[in-house]
Amino acid sequence: MGFTPYIYHPLILLMKKFALYSVALALIAFIIYLIIPKEQQLSLMEQKRQKHEKFLADSPFNDTKNLSSKERRELGLPPNAYNERMWELTMNPDLGYPTPFLVEPTKFPLSLAKGTPGTVTSPWIERGPLNVGGRTRVVFFDPNDVGANNGDGVDYNRVFAGAVGGGLWVNENINNVIGQWKIVPGIAANLSVSAYAIDPNDSNTIYIGTGEQYTDGAAIGDGLYKSTDGGATWAAVDIPVAGGGDFQDGSNLFQAGIFHINDILTRDVNGTTEVYVGVGASRYFSPNFTIRNPLNFLGSQSAGIYRSADNGATWSRNEDFNLKFFTTDGTFPVVPNDFELAADGKIYMSTIHSPGFGAGGGRIYSTTNGTSWTLLQNVNGNRTELAASKTNANKLYVLASVSGEAEIFKTLDGFLTIEDVEEPQDADNGIPDSDFTRGQSFYDLVIEVAPNNDETIYVGGINIHRSEDGGAVWQQISKWSENPNMNLLQIPFVHADVHALTFQPNNNDRALIGSDGGVSLASAISQAGSNSNAIQTRNNGYNVTQFYYGDINQIDFEDGDDFIGGTQDNGSPVINNSVIGNGLSSSFDPTGGDGSFSAIDDEGVYAILGYTSRTHIYLSYPINNNGSRYFISNENDGDFINVGELDSAFDVFYANSRTAGNQNSITACELGASSANCTEITGGEIANGRPTAMKASPFSTVSPTLYVGSQDSRLFRIDNANSTANSITSLSSPDFLGSVSDIEFGASELEIFLTMHNYGVNNVWYTNDGGVTWSQKDGNLPDIPVKAILQNPLVANEVIIGTQNGIYATTDFDSPSPTWVQTMNGMTSVPVYDLDLRTADNTVLATTHGRGMFTGKFDGTTASITNDIREKPIKIFPTQASTEIFVDSNRDFGNTLITIYNLNGQQVYKANKSLSGSKQRIDISALSTGFYLLKVTGDGINQTTKFLKE
Repeated sequence: MGFTPYIYHPLILLMKKFALYSVALALIAFIIYLIIPKEQQLSLMEQKRQKHEKFLADSPFNDTKNLSSKERRELGLPPNAYNERMWELTMNPDLGYPTPFLVEPTKFPLSLAKGTPGTVTSPWIERGPLNVGGRTRVVFFDPNDVGANNGDGVDYNRVFAGAVGGGLWVNENINNVIGQWKIVPGIAANLSVSAYAIDPNDSNTIYIGTGEQYTDGAAIGDGLYKSTDGGATWAAVDIPVAGGGDFQDGSNLFQAGIFHINDILTRDVNGTTEVYVGVGASRYFSPNFTIRNPLNFLGSQSAGIYRSADNGATWSRNEDFNLKFFTTDGTFPVVPNDFELAADGKIYMSTIHSPGFGAGGGRIYSTTNGTSWTLLQNVNGNRTELAASKTNANKLYVLASVSGEAEIFKTLDGFLTIEDVEEPQDADNGIPDSDFTRGQSFYDLVIEVAPNNDETIYVGGINIHRSEDGGAVWQQISKWSENPNMNLLQIPFVHADVHALTFQPNNNDRALIGSDGGVSLASAISQAGSNSNAIQTRNNGYNVTQFYYGDINQIDFEDGDDFIGGTQDNGSPVINNSVIGNGLSSSFDPTGGDGSFSAIDDEGVYAILGYTSRTHIYLSYPINNNGSRYFISNENDGDFINVGELDSAFDVFYANSRTAGNQNSITACELGASSANCTEITGGEIANGRPTAMKASPFSTVSPTLYVGSQDSRLFRIDNANSTANSITSLSSPDFLGSVSDIEFGASELEIFLTMHNYGVNNVWYTNDGGVTWSQKDGNLPDIPVKAILQNPLVANEVIIGTQNGIYATTDFDSPSPTWVQTMNGMTSVPVYDLDLRTADNTVLATTHGRGMFTGKFDGTTASITNDIREKPIKIFPTQASTEIFVDSNRDFGNTLITIYNLNGQQVYKANKSLSGSKQRIDISALSTGFYLLKVTGDGINQTTKFLKE
């Protein structure tokens, strides 16, 4: 598509002036560089750190990430502020925003033959939770599970569910409370499933859309997938991206691509299936509207209606002028949110605001031929959902987010006119009568019409409500808790935040429900207003739990393993006596809400359960209703998911906090059996930057020692860490750049392993002299955030790391450039946020953000890497250089295309070179300093490698 000429409003003009001002500053800086002696100039890395600190100080989320849930709802923000903090911690320090969209998927086979967990002989084993689900936006009955094809003699008891971050799942018998979910192969297990559609001419053809738009780019998808065998196997659908490529408008970066699919619709046209895909967009937005921050738009120019008129074989985007919106920033396609097929075959489509523009939402269109769309109404809202009568072609309902609240409308004449519908009033005293979504209409918004009666409608927000007279009278049919007033209702429990409701074919009384708590089955939805068993949770084995932290009990594991952890919206689950071989284990949650840092005392006497901000609870262990418990702290001065550390040797708990004057601090609490004595540690290195990782030294014997990593590239040690009479020592390397994610020790306190959260940095560091000197250990690791690290205590040269893309391992950590490979046997490329070691038997607990908990074991056998992985065909060296690099190959590829991209995705070098066993030189002297991606493509080769231009 083309763009109209830009008409600059004052903000854009100010941005242009700011850009000119920046150029002038750069020129002045260059002159100063020439006249000031070199020894007085800042080092290049120090300049980078200062730039990173400026980005952190100007973070677009400084005004929102510490808001309460209530305050976030009032501002229309997603309930989970953790994503905002991760945006800050994973940002590329040179760009000021994360760059996950620049990372190419890694596709490694099983790689390490033996040794570390996840190998051929030591697979990862999934441990649970068995009974906890997670955010689910797609639920549907298998259309082929009927009649002669139903397999077990029961129609429609086979169902699918798609999780936001957990992939696609299938349950062979949803009727059975212990019927277990299994993940569907062929779709990445960490993929965000957002939409589905079934081919009306061939029920074995199913489409899945990925990427959730509603959480500001936190759940980026990977386009459209298609199965032609009823969901057994899947393949990505190649949809050519419209709207031009990447471009930059001032400081705003627009990335082209299909990052979010909001809905899919299929329609039979004389035996041929038309497929419509509603492609969305997102941005890393700036709520304080400061011009100092670049805005990163994902897919704004690529959004719109993509259509295939030949069973999904070929695709094009509809460029109808009527499907555009116009701002002073340019012309963009409206973003489809929901498709509905009317009883006469007409298609209706509703829209959502294009993120970053606050425009284009609330519109309702229709088409009969699939190409010409007519704008029918504009409800002046944002996200807009539709529900169509199955018998009356002109009767539809609308549920829209208008001014941050849910509003309901209906039409009886195909949108020639619309009328307001009274909203339901929720029994929850915390939910206002004017808005049953409690300020979350941008996030959880569902409306459906009963297939057999278009006067019966269902709406979902925090809870589910039903009207049997077209919206005149409402009845609440689910509750998320026993809060006052709701506890008086004899209705079913359904987890808060309802996202999907799908009826069983040919049975209007049975339905599937998707929520933040997973999947529920309504076996008799018509009775839900008075029967608490009419809807039941169905999460057995549906392990899409998003953990932040986890821990394993160090003792008493003869009768099974004990785990605890903190999760997104599912509290801090406790798993006791989990036995390998018995399948996944159930958990229980002592409190609820959003869990955070959690740990079990090494002696098994007590546990710490963390919740949002600086809320931490001491519980006697094993945890039960009769044990002692108390609040260590219950304050709002920590991060949403707060950094903590337990020193079991001295019974001291540390947490990230702030002083009364809003300065960074660490609270150290000496733990007693019934209360804690807390001391606030301030000043020195602590004051400079927010702590992002902590590790208590296991080697201290007289007084506790705490190691702390910060968001601004620093590591320091606090001796006598539970006292104001402490001493703080800097251990930082002058080459550190990024936010520290993990600190671990080797055989002594001299041997320290450190990792970084960020894109665009060296993520793995090591010292064997207590921090006097450091060496970076990224080797061939892709440019991805690294969250956790562990050394094999039996084989010093083996190290594993938890990353945004799963577990990686190396068997040559002592090499200047270690070879990292994924060890995914039993697991997938799901984000791994925490790694914990039980030293008694070298069991490793891997805590994932989307697939629950896994365990594996280190052993003393040296691992070997299979040749197909270790011997990468293309080698780039050196990976840090100032003037030149070399490309070498281990076999003859003939003529290849070599391209180099900066981390903005811009091509800075392109050349055809013959790779036939001899190295090729590439001059990089003209490139700016920073990280680059070198890509080699040709016959039999497609490889990308990261290098640093010094």
